[in-house]
Amino acid sequence: MSTLSSDAKLALDDQKGQTLQARSTAAIRHLRDSLRLPLDMSDAAILMTALAEVVAEATGYHPDPGLADAVRQRYRELHALRSTRKPAGANKQTLPPLVPLKRADDEYATRVRVDPWAPPDPAAIIRVYGKDQLARALQDYMLDSLKQTAAKIEQRHPGTKPASRARKDAVIAYIVKYAS
Repeated sequence: MSTLSSDAKLALDDQKGQTLQARSTAAIRHLRDSLRLPLDMSDAAILMTALAEVVAEATGYHPDPGLADAVRQRYRELHALRSTRKPAGANKQTLPPLVPLKRADDEYATRVRVDPWAPPDPAAIIRVYGKDQLARALQDYMLDSLKQTAAKIEQRHPGTKPASRARKDAVIAYIVKYAS
């Protein structure tokens, strides 16, 4: 098994500092070019499977310690690149749990069914969770549902409107302010 040419090493060294996705795309293009395969990114999985099988054979049946070391080193480098990025949604806050109010007629809270697909009814939510938890309870609804509730409140309170209909927090603040 031959090692990389100095030109190939230079081309791959130029990839340092790029994202994992950019490096993957560049490496696949370079591999296709050096193997004289058509540039068809839709079958990258087939190319990677063929490459993995050939490397597995080269390192398993007829060990090439240099190749195995190079693959391990590159794997650690790429793995470190991947693990430095935060996964999507990592900045999302964990919301506190909703706690129903304790009342004399405790069965009321268990009878009330809040439909998460219907626009929220602030009065019903307040009866179950209290005014203090209204904003938190509204976080569970989609922006479109919240906008429908805000539109009903605008009809009852002419001349008022949310600071922004595009931001969920602004629509929730408006609903909380005018909720009965």
